[in-house]
Formats: sequence, structure tokens, C-alpha cells
Amino acid sequence: MTVRRGAFLAALVLAALLLVGRAVAGAWADHAWYVAMGAGAVWRDQALLAGVLRGASGFAAALFVFANLLAVRRSVVSLVLPRRVANIEIGEEVPGRYLVGAAAVIALLLGALLAIPGSHWPTLALARGGVPFGETDPYFETDLGFFVYWLPFENLLYVWALIAVLVVTAVVVFLYALTPSLRWERGTLYVSHYVRRHLVVLGTAMMLLLAWSYRLAAYRVLLEGSGPEGAFTYSDHHAAIPVSLWLSILTVGAAFVVLFFGWNGQLRAAFITLTAELVLAFGLRQAGPLVARRFADVRDAEARERPYHELRADYSRRAYALDAVLPGDSAAYPAPRAALDDVPLWDPAALRASLGRLGRNGGEVRAIGWTSAPDGLEAVAVEGPAQGVGGGVGSAGGSRTASSPERWSVLRVRAADAGADGEPVRAGGGGVGDRPEQPLPPVLVYDSVGGYALLTDSTGGIAAPSLASETSRIAYAWSLQNFHLLSSDLARRGARIFTHRGIRDRVQQLVPFFEQGSTVSPVIVADSLYWVVHLYSASAYYPLAEHVEFGEGGHSYVRHAGAALVNAHTGRVSFALDPSLDPIAESWRRRFPSLFSGAPLAPAVAAALPPAVDGARVQATVLARYGLRGEKPRQGHLPWNAGADSLLRGGAPAFAALDAGALAWMQPVLDSTDRLMGLVIGRGGRVPATHWLPLTTPGPRWNTIVDDLRRAIDSTAAVPPDAHLVHGAVRPVPLAHGLALAQSAFLWHPDAPPTLERVGVALDSAVQTGRTLAEAFGIAPPAPDTGAVHAGDFRARVTVLYGQMRSALSRGDWAAFGRAYEALGRLLARERH
Repeated sequence: MTVRRGAFLAALVLAALLLVGRAVAGAWADHAWYVAMGAGAVWRDQALLAGVLRGASGFAAALFVFANLLAVRRSVVSLVLPRRVANIEIGEEVPGRYLVGAAAVIALLLGALLAIPGSHWPTLALARGGVPFGETDPYFETDLGFFVYWLPFENLLYVWALIAVLVVTAVVVFLYALTPSLRWERGTLYVSHYVRRHLVVLGTAMMLLLAWSYRLAAYRVLLEGSGPEGAFTYSDHHAAIPVSLWLSILTVGAAFVVLFFGWNGQLRAAFITLTAELVLAFGLRQAGPLVARRFADVRDAEARERPYHELRADYSRRAYALDAVLPGDSAAYPAPRAALDDVPLWDPAALRASLGRLGRNGGEVRAIGWTSAPDGLEAVAVEGPAQGVGGGVGSAGGSRTASSPERWSVLRVRAADAGADGEPVRAGGGGVGDRPEQPLPPVLVYDSVGGYALLTDSTGGIAAPSLASETSRIAYAWSLQNFHLLSSDLARRGARIFTHRGIRDRVQQLVPFFEQGSTVSPVIVADSLYWVVHLYSASAYYPLAEHVEFGEGGHSYVRHAGAALVNAHTGRVSFALDPSLDPIAESWRRRFPSLFSGAPLAPAVAAALPPAVDGARVQATVLARYGLRGEKPRQGHLPWNAGADSLLRGGAPAFAALDAGALAWMQPVLDSTDRLMGLVIGRGGRVPATHWLPLTTPGPRWNTIVDDLRRAIDSTAAVPPDAHLVHGAVRPVPLAHGLALAQSAFLWHPDAPPTLERVGVALDSAVQTGRTLAEAFGIAPPAPDTGAVHAGDFRARVTVLYGQMRSALSRGDWAAFGRAYEALGRLLARERH
């Protein structure tokens, strides 16, 4: 028996050492990664605060569990377990120290399970050192930072304490039920004097937690009131807040009264006190608002609630930075002709499908971006390995080579143009049949990739830990459970290990305290690929503001903080913070100055930054409802129907703004009657901003516009039997004299790439369609040149037509091939004459 027990203990110790060793190795590997990324301060703060949070909460929970288990142990005189010796069964008393040891082990296990997760460390960090907002709420007169910083942390502590008390109570009742001290006997529940006192103490703890919940409810009513959509109301002000505060005080007093009577065995008095407190709480919370409204000084309900509506509008404008919205006159085009090169005809999904059918080497279009070029808006198609093809990069850095499945390239397409057969047109002229792509260096970071890669980096430019030291190889081999990493050959080759290869994962590791935008945009500068993710300060605890859907839930505060730029070739992440930061973002900038104080972005990279689509959409939502400061709330909304068919849903693309060539994204805004009342314009580039372009008079109803465009396109499109028509999103075109709305329609072929078939434009209550945007606007094409064709022009036109013929031939479109062939014949005949 002794040998078996020793072997069992040795196995337990060995398993514990392996688990602890792997945890230590993982922490060492994480630290090495953060240091390689230049974010060692983030790792230190995260490790310290997560350790404090888990350690303090786990220790407190373990202490609470142990105290209760020790109390249960004291009620047990002895524990006798049966033991068989030969054929005789005798009882053996378990020593008391074993019971205490068992209680300690259970307490440690439950304490570890009940500890607050370390992922909440940003909440603790803001509660300790958040920058004040410098504004106070009108009811508690506390800085708004109390709601945004402290209240989430206090709510976290409350939920943790409630779970801990409930779990311990359940364990205690279960253990007492195993003893004669708590049993069901002759139809009644028998509870010993000792057990009754213990349960009374736990009941008192539950009542103190109830008092704590009343205190939190007094503040929470400013976050989620009783009015429509959580609005704060008159009854919340005059009933819910004072009732919650008084109930928190009364419940604390009632808890100690219940403790006194219950401890002394006066259960009837304790029960009456508890019942009276619960009935009083229910009555006050239900009747309080009715009484407040009944005896209000202002009898008219609308007039009584008007100040609270105005307060909600004011706080909503502040929560979503509507005061920073700029006029949008500069974004309007003087005439339709000026917008022809900037309005994209291709929806991202249609362009991806069209180019994807022509992919080579087993690759696919991984992302669609947009850039402003001298001759108009261009779509940037980033092509890489297909999903599931290729697993890693063999080497990078000095040699900059990659295996063929990891081949990446860029194809630039004129976004505002299409060929004679509706196919995409390559930037610089010609079709995409020849596909002269721009090759990219090996790409290490991209979407939907996991695992890690072993790299040979002779230049030291890749942001990845080195495997040169034996300690690093042991740590990574242990944490990743790949003992091939112990090979000394990795050290001789100067190998590095590249982890966190996913774009969002990499950004999340560095700035887990920011919310990431919903889109990842590619930016190409020279031969480098950057992934851009917009970052936001967000909170659900900003008081009195309307909640909007953002990220994974509702928030009452959203501010754009900046953008994260991930170099796809080196893995380095740089941050472009906004010039004027909100208090939350400023708190993190002050906490990690080295993380955000890197070298400024290159001018070309800064100019190519895409607009913050999510932030502009949130601002448009709030602006539609409340307007800008000084305006009367309109109770408007955003269109729920962008007009696109299911294949092309996902929002309209960006396009080049009028000034400085910055990219912009536009969101139509409707009033309460579904009529167009303006346009919110999110602008990217060096100076990101949001603009508001109102209409002088309300436009037509949105659904009417969508239906008219669809009918006009359907009635003029020529749809062959083997294809069907797919409508893209309706996108606005701001003009000096009004607002035009454009929509593209595509022929979707089962065995060929989609082609642009028709473009519709709604302007001044009239809808026109055409093969091009210019034709839909009614703009006459340039007069044909009847003179002789110069040799250079002739060669260029022949090259274009040849590319169209090859493109049509590759997809089996004989009609398009014939049209290009006839055009080539006419060109040759003209040249002969």
C-alpha cells in the first residue's frame, strides 16, 4: 500500500511539474514575442495586472471556501471509513489532519476555478489610472470616468462575489446533507443548531450582495433607463435612483438584523425581517415610478420628458464625437463629369468573383482594396494562396524567397471602368487576360492563417524571436510541444519562429484594450503590402447616451482612436493614432508611450489609409436620430436595404474624394419618413475625418429609389439564357446641385466570370441607364478621331483588343471574342485606308 501510494504521489508531482513547466515556457515564449514586437511594456503590465487580478480573487475565494469547509469539518465529530482485512470488515477513523488537508485542497481547486480571468486586466488598468473625462453627470455629480472606468470593475467584482457565494453555499449544503446535521426526517427538514448558524451567515452574505446590487442599480439606471430603447426618464430620476440608494442602506441594516435573530435561534423574527425587506423592495421598485409621475409638478407627459430627451441627445452627440463632424461641401463634385473616374462600378464581391475565375497557380483573391490614382479610382486585388494551400514560409529576410504555393501578387483594376464586354479593365489600359501582376515579397501575416513558421532572417528585419539560444529553443519546444525545435541546426541557421500570423490575432495581442473595426483593408505602397485595421475606444458604461450596435454587442460610447498597420512581410505593427484622442485612448497612450511613439508613417502610406467605415456608420446612426448640436432631433435612421442582391451584400466600396485624392466612404441618411436627408462621408488619408452633407430639401423615399433603379435596369439589360442579373449596392454620388444614386448590375455566368451589364443613375427624380456611368448620366462620349492612327496608338489599341480576345477565349465567351475580333478588323481596315 505504501509503494502504491508513493507511486501515485510521484505521478501527481510529475504531472504538476509538467503543467507548471509548460506554463512557464509559454510565459517565456510570450515575453520573447512581445520584446521582438517592441511591446515589452504591454507584456509586463498584462502579466502583472492579470496576476494580481487572478491571484487576489483566487486567494480570496480559496480563503472563503476554506473557512466554510473548516466550519463544516468542525460539525463532523469523526469520519469512519470501512476497511477490509482478510474477510473481516472493520471501521477506520480518518485522522482530523487528513480532513483539514482535504478541505485545503478543495479550497485551492475551487479558488482557482473562481478566480477572475486574467483577460480582464484592461478593466483593472483603467480603474486604477484612467484619464478623467473632465465632465460630470448631472445627477451624481461624478466624473464620467467613474462610469467608464470604475463601474465596469465594480460590476466585475460584484458578479465574481455573487458566483463565489452561490457556489460555496451549494457546496456547504451538499456536505451538510451527507451528515446527520441536515436531513429530511418524518416529513420535516431537520437542521441542527450549528448548521442553522452557518447557513444564517451565508444568508447574510447574500443579503449584503443584494444591497450591493441596489447600489449598482442606482448608477446603472443612467446606462439603461426605463424609457424606450433604454432612455433615462423622469421616473428614473425621481424614483429609481433614490429608491435604489435607500434600498441599499435598508438592506444592509436588514442583513445584520437577520444575522442577529438567526444566530440566536429566533428564526421567526429573522424570517419576518427578511420577508419585510423583500416585500418593501418589490413594492418601492414597482410603485415608486407611478407615485413619482402622479405627483410630478408637470402634468403633461411629453413636456415632463422633454428635458430628459434633450439630455440624451446631448450625451449621445458627445459619446460618438458628433461635434467633430465637419461640413461636407468640399466632397461634392461640381458636375457629374467630374465624378466619372471616382465612382466605382464594381462591387467588391463582383470584382473578387470576376478576377477569381481567372486565378492562376491555385491562388485566389484574398482581399480587395482601393486606391486613388492620377487617372481615377483603382481597385487593388491582392492574390495569394487558396484557403488551405501552403502552410508556412521556408525562408525569408535575406533571400526573400518562398515556395510556389505561397506566391502573392497584386493586380490593379480601374474601378470606374469596364471593357467593351463588361470585364474588368487593368489599370494603365487593356484587359485582364494577360494579367500583368505585380509580384510581392513573401507574405507572412494574412487573414485565416494559424500555426507558426520557421524563418531564416539574415537581415534582422522580421519581427520574430530568435531560436539562437538554447533557452529559447527549450521554451518554444515545450510550449508548442514540438521537440524538433530543440535542434541545434536552427541556431546555426539563425532561425526565427514566427507566431501570431493572423492579422487580427497579431493586433489583438498588442492592443487588446481597443475594439477592432469590421474590415481589414490592404494598402500597397511600392512593393510592400500593409494590412490596415481601424481601432476604436468603446464602452457600454457611458451614461445617458443611446446604445448602438458595434462590434460584438451594444455600446454607448464609440470613438475612433487610430489605425493599426501590419507589415505583411515583416510582421511589424505600427500605429497611427488620431491627433485628438478621447480620454480612453489617451489613457492607453500614456500607459504605453513606447508602443505608440514609433516613427511617423511614410507620406505615401498615410495618404493611402482607408476611411474608418465602422466609426462613420455609428456617427451616421446617431446623427440621423439626433442631428448635430443645435439641431432638432429628427428620429431618422439608416437604410436597411442597400439595394444589393444577396450575392453582393456587404456595403458599397470606398471611392476617391474630391480633394487631395483621399479615399472616402459614404452613408445615406434618411428621415423619419424614409426620405433622403443627407450624406455622411467618412474620409481616410492623412487627415481622417467625418463630414456631413445635408440636402436642402428632403429627397425621395429610399425604397422608391431602389425600386425605380431596379426596374429601369431590368427593363434595359440584355440577359442571355445561360446567365442571370445580379444587382449591386446603391451608392451615392454627391453633386453641387443635388445627390445622385448609382447602381451596377452584373451578368452572373455559371462557368465564366461575372461581367458588368448595366449601370443605373437616379438624379432629380429621373432614372436613366447605360452601358457606362457616363451614358447613364447622359454625358456624350468624346468625338471619335477620324484622322490617321499614330503608330504608337495603333500598337496600343491592337494590344488592348488582343487582350480582350484572349480574356474572352479563356472564359469561353465567344460573343465577346467576336466583338473584339470585329473591332480589330475595323481598326486594321481603317489603318489600310
